[in-house]
Amino acid sequence: MNKRSIVVWVVILVIVLALPLLAQAPQGGGQGAGRGQERGGGGGGGNRGPQPPPTNLQVLPKDWTRQQVVQVMQAFTMGLGVQCNYCHAEQAGAQPGANGQIPLDAASDAKPAKKTARVMMKMVGEINTKLGSELGKPAADVVQVQCITCHRGSAIPKTQ
Repeated sequence: MNKRSIVVWVVILVIVLALPLLAQAPQGGGQGAGRGQERGGGGGGGNRGPQPPPTNLQVLPKDWTRQQVVQVMQAFTMGLGVQCNYCHAEQAGAQPGANGQIPLDAASDAKPAKKTARVMMKMVGEINTKLGSELGKPAADVVQVQCITCHRGSAIPKTQ
């Protein structure tokens, strides 16, 4: 295994181990547990009762729970080094929350970055699906491509 492969595995391991902790962390900006999701519904958060299910899912499975979507979105924010409002528009007419942030309308398709994210998600899925068969290896034996593979914490993918 070369040094790059080891680094990729370490990053993947850190993400996998950190996701459950991040999912339990309190969310800010009036965005609740839906912070940065490809979904809709109002803000809210904390322990204000049941949250609405995700809406406007176009790439992620439509039957995913809010928590599943949040975990994926948190991996995106780490992989690209951005905040939720990079892809998600603010709720029209919403007042800033206690922390000064305006709640997001995660279902809105107003931002071009959200369309780009969907295209990139499909591309990553296609690469991961095709890679194993092209290499003649079982999927379990192939390192999966993720956002961080190319982006490495930067919104614009790093090529070197």
